[in-house]
Amino acid sequence: MIRPIELSLETSPARRFNRFIGVALGGGRGKTTAVARLERVEAEGAAPRVRLAEARLRHGHRGSGEEGGEGGGDPLFRDEVLVAYLQRWTADDTVVAIDAPLTLPPCIRCPLACPGVQACTVPVVAWMRKHAPALHAARRSDPGKPAVTPYTQRAVDVLLTHVGLSPRESLGQGMGPLAARAAYLRRVLSPLLRLHENLIEVHPPATVTRLFGAEVERRHRRSDSEQAWELRKRMLTALDPVLAFDFVWPEVVVRSPHVFDAVIAGLTAFLWAHQGWQGPLDLQPAQPATASETVTPDPLRAAIAGLEDRWLEDGWIWVPPAPGGGRV
Repeated sequence: MIRPIELSLETSPARRFNRFIGVALGGGRGKTTAVARLERVEAEGAAPRVRLAEARLRHGHRGSGEEGGEGGGDPLFRDEVLVAYLQRWTADDTVVAIDAPLTLPPCIRCPLACPGVQACTVPVVAWMRKHAPALHAARRSDPGKPAVTPYTQRAVDVLLTHVGLSPRESLGQGMGPLAARAAYLRRVLSPLLRLHENLIEVHPPATVTRLFGAEVERRHRRSDSEQAWELRKRMLTALDPVLAFDFVWPEVVVRSPHVFDAVIAGLTAFLWAHQGWQGPLDLQPAQPATASETVTPDPLRAAIAGLEDRWLEDGWIWVPPAPGGGRV
């Protein structure tokens, strides 16, 4: 059963944003890149909501929302079109959420002579070497496979995999071109967009899993069929307390997994701002209510404590807090 999402009236004072842009980033040809723009609306005494002002794979698509005059040239979101779109709509109260790696793995960023993973003293690599074996112990199907490869993974990949959110490895199979495009966009849009300030990395499958469960996430991606469309429609209905449709036809969103992901990316940005998410601490489940409920220590808490603030440089995928461990 998909239950309606509820939000508290509280708002994080440090993240007062009114516009939330979600980008489901595809390859440079632009055919699978989608954008969604959500605008904050408030009524006195009511929890904040956002309205979906536009959601589209290309300019000029009927039912995809407001047109801002960008559609005179190439309708697809190739690099120059996407950059122009983000430049047009980014103001002081805008946050952009991109579904792609916005930082590279530590080995790729490192300028030092390489002694090999086992001898590396770079703090985040040492953290991976120490904590990844325990974090991945229950999920390793091949005992001979390295617990961590810091040339394809970041700390966030290790942590999210442990809690069952299964992110794509930052430079894993097929991710190279997407990570390269994201790196280019981050450079060309700097200093307009600044990581962890008004630019965040998100992963819509992780958001859907947190809000609606792993089974719902799996089923709506299993096939692009009427059953998948209906399931997405039910999710949008459950989001009605926080998400209002304005100029966008719901059918446009549910029939395209890319447009749906862009909407979820934008919604993730809204929740990030509204609820004041904290980063790695959001992954921790609630503490046991009584001493009698104490169970075997989870290596997650030790790993999060050991990571300290290194995630700020290494990168983070923002996801809703763990059930009972945050305000969802």
